[in-house]
Amino acid sequence: MERWEKSPSVVPARDDLVARLRVRFAEIPAENVRRCVDDLWCCCAHLGVRPEERTIERLAASRLTGVLRGARPPYPDGRTASAPPGSTVPGRRPAGTRPAAPPRPP
Repeated sequence: MERWEKSPSVVPARDDLVARLRVRFAEIPAENVRRCVDDLWCCCAHLGVRPEERTIERLAASRLTGVLRGARPPYPDGRTASAPPGSTVPGRRPAGTRPAAPPRPP
């Protein structure tokens, strides 16, 4: 078995790659960064593509950038997306309600 066909956990370059990405994407938990690298490494091996460290790093950086950009922004009043149902933001109608219908002409 060639080195690139081995599990990502036995490839020393993987740890260096994860460490570099952890510094670059400090906002993302370290375990998620490691999983991303492992997943890409396994996908390449599964497809028969030689998983080169540089390629894996570019792909992982792209995925992790998407994770950062796809994160929900905080609400203006500081509450998070996991606020209890029924809580409202001042000036906005509660979720699931419709605006009043405009008046009909006579």
